[in-house]
Amino acid sequence: MATLPLNSWSVASVRQTSGISLEEIARNTKLKVTTLKAIEDANFDVLPGGIYNISYIRQYARAIGVDEGALVKMYQALRPDDNQSQADGR
Repeated sequence: MATLPLNSWSVASVRQTSGISLEEIARNTKLKVTTLKAIEDANFDVLPGGIYNISYIRQYARAIGVDEGALVKMYQALRPDDNQSQADGR
């Protein structure tokens, strides 16, 4: 699958355009549909945080065919406090 460009946190629309269901991603990644929905909605407060969020976002990005590094950078820009917690070892 070709990597699709991603210019904003519009991951749900990218997934829908690709014709991939949340259930399909859940089966392939073993992530819960509620976790995937939280990622799509940028509702990161319901996720465990830190490296777990980054891992979930990377898996989601691969599943929908977007650049995982770019998506992680966008997440880090949206959640600078979470990045600081990782740097501090919290």
